[in-house]
Amino acid sequence: MTIDYWLFLGRSYAQNCRARFMGVNRIFILGAGFSKQVGMPLANELTDLILERFKEYKQTEMLAWFDNLKCRIDWLEKASGKKSGGVNIEQVFDLASFDAELWKMAQHRCSLGRTHGDTPWQIAKDIEAWLIYMEDDLRDVIWERQKNARQKLSLIEQFSQNLREDHAVLSFNYDTLLEESLTKIGKPWRYGFAREDGGGIPVLKMHGSINWAVARRDQSRNFDYPILFEKEDRNKQCENGNPTGEEEYDTVLLRIPDDKLANRIEKRDLQLGHKRYEIGIAGLGSYKPLHKTPGSGEVWFNATKALREAQEIYIIGFSLSPFDNMARLHFGGMMCKRAEKKNLPQKVVLIDPKACDLKTNFASVFGPDVRMMLLEQKAEEVQWAEIMAG
Repeated sequence: MTIDYWLFLGRSYAQNCRARFMGVNRIFILGAGFSKQVGMPLANELTDLILERFKEYKQTEMLAWFDNLKCRIDWLEKASGKKSGGVNIEQVFDLASFDAELWKMAQHRCSLGRTHGDTPWQIAKDIEAWLIYMEDDLRDVIWERQKNARQKLSLIEQFSQNLREDHAVLSFNYDTLLEESLTKIGKPWRYGFAREDGGGIPVLKMHGSINWAVARRDQSRNFDYPILFEKEDRNKQCENGNPTGEEEYDTVLLRIPDDKLANRIEKRDLQLGHKRYEIGIAGLGSYKPLHKTPGSGEVWFNATKALREAQEIYIIGFSLSPFDNMARLHFGGMMCKRAEKKNLPQKVVLIDPKACDLKTNFASVFGPDVRMMLLEQKAEEVQWAEIMAG
């Protein structure tokens, strides 16, 4: 049996999840380069910031392992003729997973059992644990940088001042600086979930957000936080309330209020000890298990609708790197459908200091028939009023 993914989304999701989304004329796709203008780190800068925390903890074994991994990465980059721009944190996660697998295979030739001493298997488990710690530290690094970035929030306001309700923003960033800027200037906005009240500019957080929390269904009311997503399942309504093993049902997605966000991030170690909630971000590496974040399906469904309708697409500081293959597959699938109907976007505008170098990445997704404009500028150099006029 062949299943048409897009047909399934169009019928099943609209019926079962009551997704609602207004038609849009323009889409703005934001990557790390957009938030870079106010001091947020790029992927190759995140690595050093996270490693600094391991140095503070005096995690010498982890640091020694990373130095070894970095030597191999540097060799591969040099051999391929690439210039070193720092080690991309997404690349670290990708290659570290393979490194752990090599150590697990080395266990085949070890004369001891997996758990008997410093075996290859234990080294692999150490690597996997370090990756978990790095993802956890990611929250702290983003939060610390975001607090400092607020001093330059006016730069983002120059962009948000020109947004309208017939626009949609697809953001791959975990920070909430765009949301803060919209609130500050008095423009209504929403994350696009069906449970949200009112209208406003849709801000679709494709990889999650540091002000989202994933909580167990039976404990979600203890927080008194707004619920963004809570799955309804007619097969579960008469059951006894015990966990089902289905993460999308057993957990709900909450929005942490602005006045409680600092406490929830900075003191989450105590809260995590009770397994009550975790921050709703997808993590690092090319494969991000978004299905574990309840409501992510609704976000991507809304992005599908926006991509289906928008006549103009503006891509700002988003490189569509090899670590964004899910977005590549998702966006490409929708452009394929639009091409079949001869309804491709009128233009795609790529805004990035390396726009010319990135053109190939996006041409493979949007196809050769889309008019693509290249603007080799940093986000803070762009005259948003001129670009977004009309």
